[in-house]
Amino acid sequence: MKSRAISVGLAFMLLCFLPLHTAAQDYTSWIRYSDSGDNDLIVEMIEQGDLATGLDVAEALGLREDVQIQEIILAVGEQITHRSSWERELILRVMLASVFAPTLESSELERRLRANRDGIDFLVANLHQFGLSLKREVTRVLSFLHPPEYLGTLMAEGRRITEILREQEGRLNGEQAALTLTFLETVDTIADPEFANLVLLILERTRHLEVGEKARSVSRSLLVKD
Repeated sequence: MKSRAISVGLAFMLLCFLPLHTAAQDYTSWIRYSDSGDNDLIVEMIEQGDLATGLDVAEALGLREDVQIQEIILAVGEQITHRSSWERELILRVMLASVFAPTLESSELERRLRANRDGIDFLVANLHQFGLSLKREVTRVLSFLHPPEYLGTLMAEGRRITEILREQEGRLNGEQAALTLTFLETVDTIADPEFANLVLLILERTRHLEVGEKARSVSRSLLVKD
């Protein structure tokens, strides 16, 4: 209890004192040189600050040498309940895009994901209830870490996409199309023929030109491997 009180006090000082005497980016500079031993304090900063602070902190984590952030992922997903779900999902999405940036080498991305396996397990387990933007980001990172136990969840997401296509007579809005394209790209990378029927169903039902072209390409690739 005492250590938590100290942590809260430090977080309060960082959020309230630093912006008055230095530039706002100073606390994100501190995060850059922090390590996983400071994760509890970083959670407090996200919890006590406003949304802009949470987003700045999430983005700064991508600059940190110590890439272990799974405690922060779990805290934002489960502990910080006073924030709305869309705020927590936005913070998580920025965090994933920064720490697991698509510009990183595949080997480095896989290393970072494996170092945060508990956090990724949580995100995969809750994929079905996330909004489309966070679903897309989680689906993207599964291109680089996809153990067998994740594939069932990914297939379930594919089935949800085919149901959206059926209900909307093949039409997709911008976010739905972006998620579908990311799903197809991830399936293409995984290259498991078990996904072939789902991809063919997307191809059959979609009226979205780009989605249709991608589904056609991925289906051909999967059927060759089968």
